[in-house]
Amino acid sequence: MNEQEIQGRIRELLATRLNALGLSASDVDDGMNLTRSGVLDSFALMELLGQIEEEFGVQLDFDHLAVDDFTSVRGMGRAFAKALAG
Repeated sequence: MNEQEIQGRIRELLATRLNALGLSASDVDDGMNLTRSGVLDSFALMELLGQIEEEFGVQLDFDHLAVDDFTSVRGMGRAFAKALAG
């Protein structure tokens, strides 16, 4: 699975949360910081990351990631693509 496919799946997982906030997927740019923008609080972010880890069967090593690597759709896509590749 490539980075763009992973980003698409992340957007699918975010859909319910976005709908609850009155937002659509088009309101969220790939580089938008999801925590600073209020789309996700820290608990919701960890829940989303857990869902993605479970779905793809990988775990991210947070010790080797910058905050920006997992607070945006682009960053998460990149981090999970790297974890899946290696």
